[in-house]
Amino acid sequence: MAPELLSGKSNMVSEKIDVYSFGIVMWELLTGEEPYADMHCASIIGGIVNDSLRPTIPVWCDPEWKALMERCWASDPARRPSFSEISQKLRNMATAINVK
Repeated sequence: MAPELLSGKSNMVSEKIDVYSFGIVMWELLTGEEPYADMHCASIIGGIVNDSLRPTIPVWCDPEWKALMERCWASDPARRPSFSEISQKLRNMATAINVK
């Protein structure tokens, strides 16, 4: 869940909460793993709310994919991309792969 939901800031509910979750899904697709699988729930919540916990990105991750995930995870919802921006970025990345 996005930090603003975990901290109880219900006045900050927007599509940016889903953008945060989408960034986590991107990480799951990349790694095939469950984020924070070895951690206790309270530690996960505290780490996310305090902006000190995000999944570890493998060194072999494509730099564009990494940058997009990290933007989706921004602690400030205003800094997260819109889904329109995300879909355009993913289309551009796919096109670049097909060109190679």
